[in-house]
Amino acid sequence: MAIQFDDWQDVKVAYEVARLGTLTAAAEKLNVHHSTVLRRINNLEQSLNARLFHRHARGYKVTEIGAKLFTAAQSINGELERLHNDIIAADSTLRGSLLLTTVSGFIDVLSDVCEQFQSLHPQVQLEVILDQKRLRLEHGQAHIAVRAGPRPDEGDYIAQHLAHLSSGFYASKRYIDKHGEPKSIKQLPLHNFVSGVAGYNGKVPYFAWVDENIPTSQVKLRVSETSEATRAIVKGLGIGGLQHDVAVQYPDLIPVLNNELSWAIDLWLVTHHLVHRTAKVQAFSQLLKAYFQERK
Repeated sequence: MAIQFDDWQDVKVAYEVARLGTLTAAAEKLNVHHSTVLRRINNLEQSLNARLFHRHARGYKVTEIGAKLFTAAQSINGELERLHNDIIAADSTLRGSLLLTTVSGFIDVLSDVCEQFQSLHPQVQLEVILDQKRLRLEHGQAHIAVRAGPRPDEGDYIAQHLAHLSSGFYASKRYIDKHGEPKSIKQLPLHNFVSGVAGYNGKVPYFAWVDENIPTSQVKLRVSETSEATRAIVKGLGIGGLQHDVAVQYPDLIPVLNNELSWAIDLWLVTHHLVHRTAKVQAFSQLLKAYFQERK
């Protein structure tokens, strides 16, 4: 039966440990945390049900099985580098498709950049993939990812910080006219709320706050996309969390206790090192970085 790797990035990380001899050296080479390297080695050994390293006080030494795997990995790494050179040669012009992935809640923030890019480079077809799942850049599922949260730690990814985004609660004028405006946090459990579906709330801080502090009976609508939450809040279905940059685009939205409740999150521009310097990726990345730099 064919071996199934849960994550090819585990092989890449383990290969660097085999090549350099220690977790610390591999972590520095890959620009990730020491614990990430250890976690990926453990994942790989569990996937293969085999020990790849002998652990010693002075470092890691590959086992016989490990040596066979890393010989193959070295060959694959060489092929990837050759592919990288081919990609650079083939993609030195601004044409073809550019795949951008992010979550639906960020399209309001990114729409200006997308419009500017299309105006400057009409021969490039920009495809925006809105998905809560993190698409695999190393598999070609996307060329650029815009991600929120902690710094991505995949070894072959290049992560550049774009912005600190802040968010808070908002309600529409229609909702306030009908239900009144809460004047304190203690009054919030008496109001209707929009939140996320089960399993999604932990990814969005204001959804998590609602689940922890608002009675279930007062959560009148749950959604699987933050963009749908925005529409529901604008339509007056309840109070809900929004990024401030998104909320300002809707004149009828009113901040709710923003001085008392607010959440901050980091936004990252993520590319894979094999396509990072291609013309299309660089053109879009520069526009995106300039856009957020101007907003600081």
